[in-house]
Formats: sequence, structure tokens, C-alpha cells
Amino acid sequence: MIEYETADSPYVIPQYFAQWVETQPDRLCIVDHSLERKEMQWTFGQFAPVVSAMTRALYDAGIRAHDVVAIELPNNWEFVALTLATWNLGAVICPIMPIFREHEVRQIVFKTRAKLLVVPETFRHFAFTEMAHNLSQDFPDLRIWMRGGQEFPSLETMTRQTPDNEAPSASLPDYEDLAEIVFTSGTTGRPKGVMHSHKTLLRGLLIQRDFLHLGPDDVIFMPSPFAHQTGFLYGVLFPLLLGIPAIYQDIWNPDVALDLLSRRRATFSMGATPFFADLTTHYDPHRHDLSALKIFVSAGAPIPRVLVEEAQTLLNVHILAGWGMSENSLVTLVRPEDSLEKTYTTDGRPVPEMLCRVVNNNGRPLPPLIEGELEVKGPQNFIGYFDEPDITDQVFTQDGWLRTGDLALMDADGYIRITGRARDMINRGGEKIPVADVEDLLYRHPAIHEAALVGIKDERLGQRTCAVVVLHPGTTLSLPELLDYLNGWHLTKQFWPERLEIVAALPKTPSGKIQKFRLREWLNEGLDPHLSHFS
Repeated sequence: MIEYETADSPYVIPQYFAQWVETQPDRLCIVDHSLERKEMQWTFGQFAPVVSAMTRALYDAGIRAHDVVAIELPNNWEFVALTLATWNLGAVICPIMPIFREHEVRQIVFKTRAKLLVVPETFRHFAFTEMAHNLSQDFPDLRIWMRGGQEFPSLETMTRQTPDNEAPSASLPDYEDLAEIVFTSGTTGRPKGVMHSHKTLLRGLLIQRDFLHLGPDDVIFMPSPFAHQTGFLYGVLFPLLLGIPAIYQDIWNPDVALDLLSRRRATFSMGATPFFADLTTHYDPHRHDLSALKIFVSAGAPIPRVLVEEAQTLLNVHILAGWGMSENSLVTLVRPEDSLEKTYTTDGRPVPEMLCRVVNNNGRPLPPLIEGELEVKGPQNFIGYFDEPDITDQVFTQDGWLRTGDLALMDADGYIRITGRARDMINRGGEKIPVADVEDLLYRHPAIHEAALVGIKDERLGQRTCAVVVLHPGTTLSLPELLDYLNGWHLTKQFWPERLEIVAALPKTPSGKIQKFRLREWLNEGLDPHLSHFS
């Protein structure tokens, strides 16, 4: 039996899965709840032959160690089976957001030199067949499998194993082999291919398991997309590591999510701010029972504290703020036992083995409560950007610290508060605007549903501030009304927004983070803020 009591355990995920198949074959493994097809579920024992058949199919398709398998699927059991099968052969997984279209997918396939691409026939009313045909013509060495449909090899047939078609012997990867290439979410510009080894992925999960006090009695609910690092790490890998049930939702719907959380007695979930904001809005104590839910981790920078307060008060769930990147998963986190003040006012302290420091423009560490750029160091940090060694060298210091590009404060207790992206900083005539504080007040306004504070060019001051907001249905707001509201909070006048833009929606990454650089392009250059973030 595999022991995983240390964070330096050299086992990989397929070995953990094999252990659970052997020791608890009748335990629930996966519940796949879809808004587009019938709910399905498996025990560990039932899922094992599915993984074996998928491994055989990948092997027969020519997939070998270090080959790249690109998966553009929603949250479902097929994604999990493909992950295990890919790693059984020592190959590399490249998750792709299912909302991406041919332009983005073409770039990823070309850049990673993927050997196989897996897509659905349809998802969310979009047909992938034309895209698949175009890619197959332009990439003759690329194999394409399709979930559903008749024009490409069917993913469903790959999971049917016969006695004469058993899985090949596993060619498990080494602990430090490349495991994943995941493309950054594009909050600041062109996405890059982040490379993780099995070690950098698993070290973080093992550390966080102990930090969050998770164990064999937990049940994970995951609505975040698997092609985003949150969904992949904490929805796909964490349940397989811990040997616990995973409940999946493929299309976000808060009413469905609340039903699943109640019915399946989920204890842990994680996602960006919009997820728990929607749960709070749609929660009905007469219909929903969230008494089993212990923790909801919201990792995003910055998180409007008013939403944390409302969700925790209404749902009686411990909302834990955290911070991390595709490059290193969760680095700082509020502990379940921390005071509410830390939950409301910080993004947590570094998890064990991860180091954080706040530095000035010269790279020198700053004292507590002085804003600077956050740098991190430790075993969760990624191993580089795919095919971009120059950029990799630029983001690491000579002594191994990762320059995150995030602005932060560290308090006397070592807790971090993310104050914004370095590129999102607003410098108005030499006065730095406390973006996170102003946005927190914007979110508290009864008419505002979502808000972002961005800088616009100004010849005299360098930058002025603009509040871009989405209003609640049926409400109105003018700039004088907003300024009167901020004056009521006694906010320094120099921090007030000098322009107000009301929009129907804010441009976001697939994981729900606001793309402020798109707003700046719109306000400063007139570019459409909702165009694809690939360039």
C-alpha cells in the first residue's frame, strides 16, 4: 500500500489510483453531472477497466512517453480517464478550455506539437466538427478523437475493453518528468505554456492537504473548468490523490450546484469569486442543505471582501481566501482555524515549504505593510514556459525567486494581501491608487454587481482612474452618485474614479478573472475588450 504521509513522496497519480482500486474498489469515485447528458457515476473498481481501455487506445494511437495529448473537454469522466491513461504511458497532458475556438486551439497544437487532440462533437451549442476537419488538414500528423459524432474516432469506443485488448504495461513517468503544459489564463496579455512536473503538481497538493485538514471522509465538488489549473489540480488530481469522491459539474448553474452540494454532501469546493457570489445569491435555506460543506477556497487577486463576508454569513461556510498562479497553484491560504479578520483582510500566509517576500523595484525586501512586488520560492513553482527559455529566465531571479507581477503587502504576522497586478497599478500624478480598497467599496454599492478600477492615459497626470461596472438589473448609477457614495465612506478624494463606464459584462478569462488589460485597451486605444485574448 502506498504511504503518502510526506510531501516528498515519489509516487505519481496513477499509482495512487491503483492503490484505491485495490483497497476500496466499491467506494464512489466519480459523479459526472452534466446539463447536456444523463448523470453518470463510477466506483473506483468500475472506473479501473475504463482507464485500462483508454490506456490501450492511446498506446494503439502511437502515444508514447513525452508525447503531448491535448484535451479540449468539459468537466467529465472522460477527462479523468484520459489523464490517468496519458500518465500511464509517461506522456504529457495539455488541457484546453472548451470555450476556445479554432484560432486558439491551432496555436496550442502548433506550439506544443501535440500528437493527439480530443474534442467533443458539441458542447454548449457549438459544433467542433468543422474545426476538427480544418486542423486535421493542416496538421497531418495530428490524431483527433471526438466524444460523440461519426466523422472521427469515437472516444466512447476507446473505453470498451475486450479480453484480447488489455492495456499495455504501464510506462509510468519519473517523479520529475514533465506532466502538464497548461496555458495561462490571460489576465495580463498573451498566454504562455506553463510546464509542471509530476513533482511540482503533487508537492503542492500534499502540502495543501495537511494545511486544509482534508482526509478520507471528504467529498470534493468541482465546478471550475478542468482546463484551468484550479479545476485540474483540485477537481481531477486531489480526489485521486486522497481516494475520495469527486462531484463534477460541466456547465455552471448555481441552482444545480446547490442541489449537488446538498444531495452529495460535499465538504470541499474551490473556485473564482463569481462561483461563491452566485451560490450566495441563489441559496435558499428551505431547499438547500450545506451543513456538510466545510470549506470553499476562493483564489483570485484581489477578492472583494464584502462577497466573502456575505457568503460566509449566509451559507455558514468557511470561505478561505487564497492566492496562486498557474505557475505554482495555491501559495498563500487562510487556514480554517484562522480568525475571521485574517479571512476578511488577507489572502492568507504561505503554505509550508513556500516562501514569500515583498520587494521594491530593485529587488530588495520591504518591511511589513509596504507595498511592493510579490516574489515566491519553493517546490510548487513550475519548471519553465514551454519553448520560451528567455521569458522563463526573465521571471526568475538568479537565486530562484519567481517574480509574480502581483503587488502585495505583508503584515507583521507574515500574511499576504494582494493589492493588484503590477501592470494594473494606477499612478495618478505620483499618487498610487489603492485599487483593491477602492474596488472593495465599489462592490459594496447596492447597484453594482461587478466592478474593475483601471487607469486611463492622461497627458498631465500620467493616469486617471475609471470605474468600469456591471449593474444589478433594474438599477441606475451616475458618476456624481458614485462619488457621493465614496465620500460617505470617507475615501480620500484623490482616489475617487474620474470616469464611470457602465457595461453589460466585463471581459474575463475562462476561470472568471477580470482581464483589466482588455479594459485598458478599450479605454485607451478603442480596441474591443471582448476579443479573444490570444494574439
